[in-house]
Amino acid sequence: MISYFKLFMCAYLINSIELYSDRNSFSLSLDTKRNLWLLLHFKDLLIKDMSIYYQVDNGIRQRKKTKHPIRKMRKHHKYTSELINYLRNKHYDIIKLELEFTNGWKIKQRPYTELGIYTNSTKERDNLINKLLNIAGQGPIDILELEINFLYIFISESDLVKLNVDSLASPDEFWSKEKVALWKKNFKRINKL
Repeated sequence: MISYFKLFMCAYLINSIELYSDRNSFSLSLDTKRNLWLLLHFKDLLIKDMSIYYQVDNGIRQRKKTKHPIRKMRKHHKYTSELINYLRNKHYDIIKLELEFTNGWKIKQRPYTELGIYTNSTKERDNLINKLLNIAGQGPIDILELEINFLYIFISESDLVKLNVDSLASPDEFWSKEKVALWKKNFKRINKL
């Protein structure tokens, strides 16, 4: 068994992957504060809707007591390349980023740690996973071997370890209320002290 210390000391662009229960979506864990350039690989897609919340961060020039407010970006961009070029010259911490494209794909950033990517089909999902892993210098992986709603951590560029602490799948936004309630009940039963 690999120690948890080794699992979380990975030096890869993409640290982990989780497939969602709708079979069209997945999440990649990576440092989204420094690696939003990964969105440039969606530069050909037309942005239909976007929601971005940011906070100004002047770095070392900012006084410790200075706290800028969190603001919603009002400027709309047509393509992700325009958005990334705009953000490149700004001292912004992106708190929340959600992009919806005209082809139906969506990207949601979880603050600083994860990108959730929603496609229209399983085939699109699999192709996109392999493309992003290839860009990161990782993979290929056998996506068919991955279980839905379980987190897999990269221990090398193409080897994954299933993080299975309590043998329960992680709930996602596509689960029904009844299924989430059953999961909570099972989780409490397993984790009783």
